[in-house]
Amino acid sequence: MLDTNILSHLMRQPQGSVALRIAEVGEDNVLTSILVACELRYGAAKRASRKLTRQVETVLGALTILPFEPDTRRLSAEAASGEGGRHTASVTGALTRRN
Repeated sequence: MLDTNILSHLMRQPQGSVALRIAEVGEDNVLTSILVACELRYGAAKRASRKLTRQVETVLGALTILPFEPDTRRLSAEAASGEGGRHTASVTGALTRRN
């Protein structure tokens, strides 16, 4: 699951390390959340940049976007508060780790 920072990096450097890692694991194995999609769209709208909006929509159009389900909200709240153990993995680590 790719977060806002990783997708922002992908848009800034479309041939960079994020793109290479996605190609390595396969686009079908990469996804993001509706929250990330909303953050990216908000950022593009706030900048009033057509170019950025096109980039955001191109990247999001190539990804599976997961909805914000009730269990996701609970796990996100627990992770943010430090309760319930560790529920998230390092996206950066997953993208840069070589098997």
